[in-house]
Amino acid sequence: MRFLRMALLASLITAVWLPAATHAGQREGAFSLSPVIGYHVFEGDQKTDDAVYGGLSFGYNVSKRWAAELELRYTSTEFEGTGDTDFDIASGGINALYHFNPDGPLVPYATAGFGIMSFSNVSSADDDQDFMMNWGLGAKYFFREDMALRVEVRHLLDLHSDRVWDQGTGDDIDNNLLASAGLSFQFGGPTPPPPAPLDSDRDGIPDVRDKCPDTPLGVLVDAVGCPPVEKAPLLAPEKVVDGDDDQDGVPNSRDKCPGTEKGVIVDADGCPVQFTLKIEFDFDKSMVRPEYHDDLRQAAAFISKHPEAQFLLAGHTDSIGTDQYNMGLSKRRAAAVKKYLVEEFGIAAQLLHPRGYGEKRPVATNETAAGRQENRRVEVICCVLIPPE
Repeated sequence: MRFLRMALLASLITAVWLPAATHAGQREGAFSLSPVIGYHVFEGDQKTDDAVYGGLSFGYNVSKRWAAELELRYTSTEFEGTGDTDFDIASGGINALYHFNPDGPLVPYATAGFGIMSFSNVSSADDDQDFMMNWGLGAKYFFREDMALRVEVRHLLDLHSDRVWDQGTGDDIDNNLLASAGLSFQFGGPTPPPPAPLDSDRDGIPDVRDKCPDTPLGVLVDAVGCPPVEKAPLLAPEKVVDGDDDQDGVPNSRDKCPGTEKGVIVDADGCPVQFTLKIEFDFDKSMVRPEYHDDLRQAAAFISKHPEAQFLLAGHTDSIGTDQYNMGLSKRRAAAVKKYLVEEFGIAAQLLHPRGYGEKRPVATNETAAGRQENRRVEVICCVLIPPE
């Protein structure tokens, strides 16, 4: 037992000090291999000494939350008979696992399953095979993308019938306790998305092509990360000398986007002012994720500079669930973004128009987990004609 305590303590200390992987967590469609070492505690009437055991599990992630595992264990102990004799126990089983936080570095889980236990006493012919059932709780800590520390406690029920060395009290079930620590390796399955390119000044332009790397937060930039050359204010009054067919305030002679719809905000060249921001949501959730707070800060800065514009907050979902439920969820997501912009940055509520589109406008396939994640989104769009509710 002292050895197991030391192993578990070492695992916990390592988990605290090792940094979590960027793309950690359970991966749908991946296989796993988990070597562990543990301690096997037997019920008193089994005449068997508690002992260290070794184990190996091979699993498959049916989804991010559900997995199936084939498990093998071997315990070398002693039988308390007439003179202690070596005694070997081999067991194998099939278990189901349910993971509670599959996308995080720390993944708690519950497990249950069944299998066979084989008892072998080399000094006699008193061998036996028993049916067993088990359940337990555990956790994985991913300190690398495909490697995790794993700890587990399990209750095992040995359903025996005629083992001669068991003292036997009329109860055909022996209760065992297993505690283990080890590693879990994950391989195969869809490749996680690459990390986002570095954007030090958070202007939306990656550092590799940002020619103005120190742009203040909230300043609009062009395709190479630099503030645009100062131009006339949007919709600034201007004397029209050669006609303005689309009535956008920019004369035909320098209108690079003729035919702009009436009411659309344009720049000095007569082209629509555009701003689009996409933020994603967790499955079946409408809470704004902290990783998008800075993006919404930039959106608020843009909105504040253009109080004459109207902004569409378009909410979307993946295809899981009914059409009616997804329509409501998409509206709640759009409303959550509006609430955040109004409460955190003082944006005028009348400038923001939340709309829900349910699952009708996917931007990626709904056949994969990665595609469904992209579809769980809200888009902040300027400057467009606002559709009716």
